[in-house]
Amino acid sequence: MSETYAGPLRDEPLAVALHNTIYAAGGVGVDALADAGQTEAWLAAIGGRLPLADYPAGPPPSREHLRALRMAIRSALAAAVDGSAMDAAALAAINAASARAPWSPAVREAPANTLARSSEFHGATRAEAVLAAFARSAIELLTGPHRDDLRLCGAPGCVLLFLREHPRREWCCNACGNRARQARHYERVRAG
Repeated sequence: MSETYAGPLRDEPLAVALHNTIYAAGGVGVDALADAGQTEAWLAAIGGRLPLADYPAGPPPSREHLRALRMAIRSALAAAVDGSAMDAAALAAINAASARAPWSPAVREAPANTLARSSEFHGATRAEAVLAAFARSAIELLTGPHRDDLRLCGAPGCVLLFLREHPRREWCCNACGNRARQARHYERVRAG
């Protein structure tokens, strides 16, 4: 029986989801891609967000390839959040992952004389197509209109990124917001 992914899953872009596979639980850092079982569980948990039916057949990307791409994406997204210079090697790794699976839309015949949209990956493997999806998500975030909406969660001890959908949003989830409010309350009580 396969494992169930125990880490945080939010409805964030794929690049942010990959970034957030390093998280804190109970004050301890967790790497959700540290072992094969959790990596497989995480890929299964986000599988609905990847159009896997259109992807080539074959195995998913290896843990090592996912972790390497995650490191590049974490570096680039962190620079975007804090306004620092982008690491050239991180950007090169993201671009290389995207280029491994050239993609174009295609049309095919469907039942009842209709047409359906599909994808053509021009010889790329399933692993390359999945990695390219994460890389393209990062490229879209880094160059698109939502770049300024990337935020690091403001809760004590949280290391997750999120896309701010509301101008007053400061936390990745309600639980982090509650922890931050409790911490502020505790500080006021202690100081007063």
